[in-house]
Amino acid sequence: MFAAKLVAPKTFEIIEMPPPDIETAPPGSIIVRTRRATTCGSDMPYFQGTYPEARFMASEAFPAHECVGEVVATTSPHFHVGDTVMAQPDHFTGLGQFYLARDKHTTLIPADGDWNRWVMCQPLGTVIWGFRHLGTLFHQNVLILGQGGIGLFCTQMAACLGARNIVVVDPIEHRRSVGLATGATHAFGAADDAELAAAVQAVVGRSCVDTVIEAVGHETATLNTAIRLVKHGGTILAFGVPDVAGYPVNYNELFRKNLHLVTTVTSPDYPKEFELAVEYIRRGLIDVRPFITHEFPFSQVAAAYELFASRRDNVIKVMINYDTLQ
Repeated sequence: MFAAKLVAPKTFEIIEMPPPDIETAPPGSIIVRTRRATTCGSDMPYFQGTYPEARFMASEAFPAHECVGEVVATTSPHFHVGDTVMAQPDHFTGLGQFYLARDKHTTLIPADGDWNRWVMCQPLGTVIWGFRHLGTLFHQNVLILGQGGIGLFCTQMAACLGARNIVVVDPIEHRRSVGLATGATHAFGAADDAELAAAVQAVVGRSCVDTVIEAVGHETATLNTAIRLVKHGGTILAFGVPDVAGYPVNYNELFRKNLHLVTTVTSPDYPKEFELAVEYIRRGLIDVRPFITHEFPFSQVAAAYELFASRRDNVIKVMINYDTLQ
């Protein structure tokens, strides 16, 4: 099969390698013929070389985990050859023509050929899991830091769940405009904490910010921004992926304000969240199309990752098409 191998920061080689073998796979496994993958911010530190060399050169077909395709082999009683699925590849090895996944990390998707649409169930499912920690948002003032794919899903989800004001922050004008078109009530660009606090206060007034969602990641400053801007007794939902082990958190303010700091990553109840994500998209409750901004053939996987990492050309989510090699 064809695959990509990350051999150095920002450098992929297109290689040939043996496909995964269902006979030697653990029970409850499936092999998927990949149709689409999409870029995720959590893949970028590997691509850019932020993480140590041994990690980003760990294996072929790495890193990609937001993938959809067709089941071509299975030992699972729940999935059959020909099923169309969104399945998380084992060890994020989705940059290959075929990949191995476990049935506990797999969800059926409609067999309508709209691969670009349904691959978005993966990031949406992680957002649903995060929002399960928050409970009701009716009449709340919600502040969302970051309007990449995850932040934009958070914007739509907050609107679905009854938030009164949804204030979004992103330095890129296009992302702010998409946020406003898909649920945000107000949008601000980059600013220091004092300027941002004044702008947000003008929106929410005396009721203050009930919940801050940190959807930036890969830096330490935004968590302290969230601590500063949320009200006494408020909640911070931390979505952004950390790149370092320790954060210089303003613990005194976190402590004195009696804040709730909630972290969230992939759900331990994978099918529950991702089946609901499929239903949200199927029923039109969440619109994923404004987020899908670019598509590349598989042979240009490096260009796809580089564009996503650069945030140029109004990029939000980049699709990699495995049906088109050139």
